Amino acid sequence: MSIPRCEHPNPQFERKNWTNLNGEWDFEFDFGVSGKARKSGIAAGDTLLSINKEAMLDLIDYISVCEDDHADIVFKKPNGTLKTARIKKEAGEDIGIEFEDGFGKTRGCANNCMFCFVDQLPKGMRESLYFKDDDWRMSLIMGNYVTLTNVAEKEFQRILDREVSPLYISVHATDDDVRERMIGQKRARGIMDRLRRFAEAGMSFHAQAVVVPGVNDGEVLEKTIRDLASLAPCALSLAVVPVGLTCHREGLEKISPMTKEEAAAIVAIVERLQKELLPELETRFVFAADELYIKAGLPFPEAETYEGFLQIGDGVGMAANFRESFELGFKVEEKCNLNKTVSLACGVDIAPFMQEIADQILEKFGVRIHVYGIENRFFGETITVTGLLTGQDIAAGLKGKELGEQLLLSESMLRDNTNVFLDDMTKEELEEALGVGIQTVQGDGYDFLMAVLGITEEENG
Repeated sequence: MSIPRCEHPNPQFERKNWTNLNGEWDFEFDFGVSGKARKSGIAAGDTLLSINKEAMLDLIDYISVCEDDHADIVFKKPNGTLKTARIKKEAGEDIGIEFEDGFGKTRGCANNCMFCFVDQLPKGMRESLYFKDDDWRMSLIMGNYVTLTNVAEKEFQRILDREVSPLYISVHATDDDVRERMIGQKRARGIMDRLRRFAEAGMSFHAQAVVVPGVNDGEVLEKTIRDLASLAPCALSLAVVPVGLTCHREGLEKISPMTKEEAAAIVAIVERLQKELLPELETRFVFAADELYIKAGLPFPEAETYEGFLQIGDGVGMAANFRESFELGFKVEEKCNLNKTVSLACGVDIAPFMQEIADQILEKFGVRIHVYGIENRFFGETITVTGLLTGQDIAAGLKGKELGEQLLLSESMLRDNTNVFLDDMTKEELEEALGVGIQTVQGDGYDFLMAVLGITEEENG
């Protein structure tokens, strides 16, 4: 790994926090060479070869060896000269090195999943959207779900040796035959053996099961839940989410959209096992995605039943979290009459829920919110979540509609840290097409309320 010559920050890794939840290390890095590494003669442009006789494959190795109370470093200067340095330090203290490329090429997916969303994308989108990530290191850092099918035994042993956790594992089914069928390769087999090794090493993980009706629901799902729960407390939680199907499935295995009855049956299994597991494990352990409750026509559970929203990134408990944070602001803010009108575009699934929120806001604050559930034409009408709406779908769905003084959109529709939708339309282009200003809002209900009321972060303290 090369230490960067340039001291300008790499946005990809800017101010990342690396935290082992077992409390073994907590590492925050800046850029370039600093501290004890600089004093020992290491400089930007050098290549790190080993620390304490261990080759450094990536940042995972570097962070791990920082646990030692010393660092015997072998590095190479740009002219090819080999150098050594011995650094005495506190256990867990960072040496002071930042790398030009801490991970190298992101590891892609080797699977052929029957429900793969990337395979269901239309042609002509930006190239990055077609890359299938299945890199366990990104699972550790970003919370991405991985299958572990591209992790050979030597690399798996490195995961165990480095004691990195929690990882986020796409299990789908603990039955080997079912998992092999779903993931599309034989290396999908034996997932419970690997997860048991995680547990034996005291390492934690979250899991998910994407449910395909007739494949891994029913008895298969119940077995999956019980098998994973048997590994608690190392198994932290399991998210059960419905399969997502676009209208671009030409040449792919036929999968029928989940029905109301099928969704209700899945929720029933989850809630029955929650009640069974809670007294034994002191956690409900398994949680159903919001989309399952919507499809089943069932009310969302209360916020406290999600136990801190461990799986909110997988669409589990988002509505309950939104309502809880919204009600916090709703109670604090005084009643008034702002007498203004705004609009909100969201997925058709969540539109009725947001209408209830809008009605409360109108009654207390005098702000009329036109809630528009937007049909997804880009991916197909079976895709009903807010985060997969495109700019062109919003433009078409709101054409000729009353939008008021401002249009509110969820930040989840936009590419990270940009104003670009999935179809590459920009927020500015959508504003021009609709003739109204757009304000993007985080998924938090409190932030949504503040945006509706026009209260800035500075005003809110």
